Amino acid sequence: MQKRSNFKWLLRAALCLAVCLICAFSASAKGTAQTDSLLAKVQLPKVLGDGKFQIGDVEFNHLLIPRYVIEQYDDSDYAVYPGETDDHVTEVKRYLFSNDNFPKNEYVTYTQVRPPKADGESREWIETYFDEHLATLLRTLYLFCGLEDKEPCIDELTRYLLDCLPQASLEMRWDIEAVYKYTLVKEGNWGTVGRDGTLDHLYYFAQTDPDWAREQFDFYKNDPDFPNGVTIQDRGCGCACASMVFSAYHMVEITPRITANYADAGSWHVSYGLPNEYFQGIARYYYSFEKERYGTELLGPKILSKDEVNMETLADQIGNKGYLAIIHVKSGAFTSQEHYMVLADYREIDGKGYFLVADPYMQSSRYGSRDQLLAVEGSTNDGLIYATADLLYRDCKSLILFEQDRNDFPLYCRTSKPESGWLN
Repeated sequence: MQKRSNFKWLLRAALCLAVCLICAFSASAKGTAQTDSLLAKVQLPKVLGDGKFQIGDVEFNHLLIPRYVIEQYDDSDYAVYPGETDDHVTEVKRYLFSNDNFPKNEYVTYTQVRPPKADGESREWIETYFDEHLATLLRTLYLFCGLEDKEPCIDELTRYLLDCLPQASLEMRWDIEAVYKYTLVKEGNWGTVGRDGTLDHLYYFAQTDPDWAREQFDFYKNDPDFPNGVTIQDRGCGCACASMVFSAYHMVEITPRITANYADAGSWHVSYGLPNEYFQGIARYYYSFEKERYGTELLGPKILSKDEVNMETLADQIGNKGYLAIIHVKSGAFTSQEHYMVLADYREIDGKGYFLVADPYMQSSRYGSRDQLLAVEGSTNDGLIYATADLLYRDCKSLILFEQDRNDFPLYCRTSKPESGWLN
């Protein structure tokens, strides 16, 4: 920090001196050959990425950084790389996550900084871990600064570039954020970050997560037949499923705490949990949640009864068209009572078709490979399981279908020209 402060002072002093010289000569010899010669020699600093760059068919403007600033940080006192754990990572994540610094941006998400589980089995502090999402964000920032060949790391140059972000316009910050989120989608790395630092490549939220599991979820407020004491863990499967789906379509983390607050404010009074209509209501509520920032919109879902569901058609919709669905199941292979789960993907494994089920009720070793169920290889998430269409249809009561491609993330430029990212 001291090194950056000293350099900022020197940069300001040099620029002020140049301006003073220009003004002095202009005043004493305006229009003369001597003044013209001097003005030709005093130029703005050369910058990296002083033009446009292209992603797909879209052109973006650079965040201009003086070349000699880059050279100033050639020899950093430290460097932290993806996969490592370090206090410098914590500082960067807290800076980017803070609403005080970036109230209209989501550069770092809740799951990248959340506290450890109470059992202590997971990574002690996820915020100290240099995860893949942070690496992608830094690569995106380098791209905007004309440093596309720089390996993502946290060093003094990266800290300087991050400090430049607040100097850019909101439109430029939105462009950087949109390209970052777009890259996550195209690389298949979008979604939440697990407490062990791994990615499931989807947004996953559990009603059993200790961050909110014991919070009161008493949506029977005025009904004397249902006393207080219901929690998100008890009846929050619908809220957790809504969080998974709406986070995927809006590309921000909408936690079950938020969706439970919406349910709490409504009139969703049923004994076993939330009704299907809750998902239509919250879809209307969040319809243009991030339209200004990303251009994303989520249409209301279609509610299908069991006899309206064709599993072969559903497999094509989820596996090929990118749709998402929330399945409402009765007591059976997945639960002892009615329950909501997300159908997040469909694929063939060893010649047999399976839906990827994201069950919000996470419980260690609840599932395992057995008849019509297949464990998700390589995942540490106990809430994920592959299930056959036959098994899901057997237990299905109804289906909430979102008929939009979860991978369709719009990309367009919001700025009209390159911008200076110098620290003022």
